[in-house]
Amino acid sequence: MPEPAPMIVATPDDAEDIAHLRNRLAQWMVDNGIGQWVPGEYPSTLVAEEAARGEWFVWREAGALVAAVRVVWRDPDFWGADDDTEAGYIHGLMVAPEQRGRDLGTRIIQFCADYTLANGVTLQRLDTAADNAVLRKYYTAQGFTELRETRLPPQFHGTTHVVLMEKMLA
Repeated sequence: MPEPAPMIVATPDDAEDIAHLRNRLAQWMVDNGIGQWVPGEYPSTLVAEEAARGEWFVWREAGALVAAVRVVWRDPDFWGADDDTEAGYIHGLMVAPEQRGRDLGTRIIQFCADYTLANGVTLQRLDTAADNAVLRKYYTAQGFTELRETRLPPQFHGTTHVVLMEKMLA
């Protein structure tokens, strides 16, 4: 098992850094022909509201944002009627580009699993762009099973379809 990620609950003060990291990653995706995120579609004001609800977690080293992730208990935009299934829904898992190669994604997914279990929930869920074969393979290697493909909610514009995935934790 990987070493635990040093994640802490984000505050609204972290919102600008989280939104900036997402925009950096979105621009990298656009530049590399990956239709998943679009720069500017996830404003810091929304991140601040979500952080105020305790949904975001950050990993900082020497004050710099290294990674971030959002965990929620309901996800009707992506899961529709299946949203009633009790699960820890992972969103916005981000690792700063200069931190690649440290296996941080695996450590963050483990943090999310531990957090989900600590809240009495035994199922994790996430989504990824249907045409992103690299992430689909990565999440499968992390123990997630693909359930189905669905249309992307209208507020997002990077792709048209996402694959919904889940993993039993216990």
